[in-house]
Amino acid sequence: MNIVAIMNQKGGIGKTMTAASIAYILGEEHGKKVLVADADQQGNISMLYDRYEPEGIGMSELLERNIKTMGGRYRTSDVVQATPHGNIDIIPANGYLMRTNMQLLLQEKEDQVMRFRAAMEEVEDAYDCCIVDCGLLMDMAVTNVLVAADIVVVPVKIGGFEISAINNMAEQLEDLRSINSGIRMKLLMTMRQKNQTSLQVERWLKEASGYGCFRTAVRRSIVAEKATMEGVPLPRFSKNGIVTQDYRKVVAELLEDMEG
Repeated sequence: MNIVAIMNQKGGIGKTMTAASIAYILGEEHGKKVLVADADQQGNISMLYDRYEPEGIGMSELLERNIKTMGGRYRTSDVVQATPHGNIDIIPANGYLMRTNMQLLLQEKEDQVMRFRAAMEEVEDAYDCCIVDCGLLMDMAVTNVLVAADIVVVPVKIGGFEISAINNMAEQLEDLRSINSGIRMKLLMTMRQKNQTSLQVERWLKEASGYGCFRTAVRRSIVAEKATMEGVPLPRFSKNGIVTQDYRKVVAELLEDMEG
């Protein structure tokens, strides 16, 4: 099972839309068995997949009380829920993930950043890939995910601080390589507009940043914002829209990466 984390420490760059779209296209269009994991206490991807419950179980129980990691009461399969889409399951999250982050931070145990990895080992034969929507902070939940991840997809949107944000992300991943030596970062330009500034940033990302970058740039469209307002994954809301077409190309590149 390939684990793909979607993360950037800047908000408003299409992080959750990217995670939800990649998962949907992999599951519904490529026939992959996909596990979505929500590592963001806002629970936005849980909402897009219609499995958000303010008092429900999910990522918090997985990290705090998983049988394999903690001798607790929950197996990974206990916190996985089916979604309305046959090939896609989800481990949801809610506001309790904030408490979980504090609990894990206060613990001084050898496994406190290894729990997500151990939990994924329980279900690795059931899924082709796991797509994780990470929160904005490098908290304990996100650190757990990155320790387990094969690829970190970093959405990048023009906003004035994209270069420093990318470099900061790269430094943090470098710190984790002592635990996860195979982790890789790949940049994805999102919300691209056809103007000179966007084109310059896109050229820098692909040719001069020094980081891996998707060939495809995801264009900006009001349709993507409408899909979020409707609370459904973009490819379901707009099957033939330009942004959905872009995400299909992104998924094709991702499959090349994972299977190559």
